[in-house]
Amino acid sequence: MGCDGGSIPKRDELVKQKQRKAKVDQNILNRVHWFTCALSKKPLSSPVVSCGLGKLYNRDAILEFLLDRTAYGDGDLICKHIKSLKDVVTLQLELNPSFSETQSASLTNHDQEPVSRYICPITMKEMSGKYRFVYLDTCGCVMSEQAMKEVPSKTCIKCAKPYEAVNVIVLNPKAEEQEAMELALVEKQARIAAEKKEKKKAKANKKELESMNGADSKLLVSTATSSSKRKLDEATTTDSHKHKKQHTTTTTTATLSSTHSLTAAVAAKVAEQMAVNASRQKSSAIQSIYNNGRVSKENFMNR
Repeated sequence: MGCDGGSIPKRDELVKQKQRKAKVDQNILNRVHWFTCALSKKPLSSPVVSCGLGKLYNRDAILEFLLDRTAYGDGDLICKHIKSLKDVVTLQLELNPSFSETQSASLTNHDQEPVSRYICPITMKEMSGKYRFVYLDTCGCVMSEQAMKEVPSKTCIKCAKPYEAVNVIVLNPKAEEQEAMELALVEKQARIAAEKKEKKKAKANKKELESMNGADSKLLVSTATSSSKRKLDEATTTDSHKHKKQHTTTTTTATLSSTHSLTAAVAAKVAEQMAVNASRQKSSAIQSIYNNGRVSKENFMNR
């Protein structure tokens, strides 16, 4: 049948069937997601950070990635949405008092149940993947989802810092939640970029307005200075005119007084001379009369 000496092919060799997805052990996934860094694949150790998609990283690994984006082979696929340290939040994790290094998670030893290094500060449940955990991007506090439901509040249960529903980020979400979180992250980044642009524009407008106000102030000061100078010049000119006028008036008065004094002196002299002349004329007349009488008397005697 196969023209090869009697070999008989099987059905799955002749008919192509849809391949089934390989099933991955959930315990192994939990150990990878909750006990190791999503970037460096090394065990989680403080300080631990998380992004808007709820992945866990060692802060040192993120710093190394930001300095050299080729430091990790799949770094651009895992952390393509991380552009700076502002894109991650440092988590405030509660240490598990019963943790020991001998009980740390191992990818090779499946028989030993791993003990998480961190727990929920409210319910004391381990952060190992068995329970859903969330964190607040306003303060970085981490707690179990059950604790948030049991103690509903608008402030953080641990640090009392206010938050909103959009500030609650699920750690290591399910595949169906991952897409919604990616869309929410894109919208958040766009909103932050728009706010930053508006702040920059407002700052530029404020600076321009201050510059215009400064120029107007300088113009007003210059105008006021020119006006004051002009008024001072006018006042000085007026005072000069007044002084000249007073000087002219004084000079005229002095001249008139001098003229009047001279006229009075001349008049007195003329009057005195006229009096002298009159006196002389009177004396001549009297002398003439006297002389005439004497002559008459002599004539009478002679007769």
